[in-house]
Amino acid sequence: MDDSRVPIAAAGTDDNPHAHLDAVVAAEVGWGNRIERDWYITDPHFGYWDLRLARPFHVAELRAAFRFPGSVVLMAIGKRPGGQAPSLSMGDSRFVGITSPLPKDWPYGEGVVEL
Repeated sequence: MDDSRVPIAAAGTDDNPHAHLDAVVAAEVGWGNRIERDWYITDPHFGYWDLRLARPFHVAELRAAFRFPGSVVLMAIGKRPGGQAPSLSMGDSRFVGITSPLPKDWPYGEGVVEL
């Protein structure tokens, strides 16, 4: 089987921790999403990085366009106490991630979303 999907690296680099996910962001913007908050450090002690998208991930398009390593996971997260809104969060084992809203009609519940 010919797999022409673009491979995503397992992690970014020391100089650019989110380099491996930049292609995902570019694709999302190309599909009509927009960046609500560009890459920023969420925890200065540990260097966790996040980027926020304004609209939900294009999950089907991501599956068709990219081959994701096991270290990059997409999670659906429901509403949490304290006002945390439901979201989709794509991240790696080094705590570099992209957050988007959860679609209002999300039929799959919470947990890992197959990429």
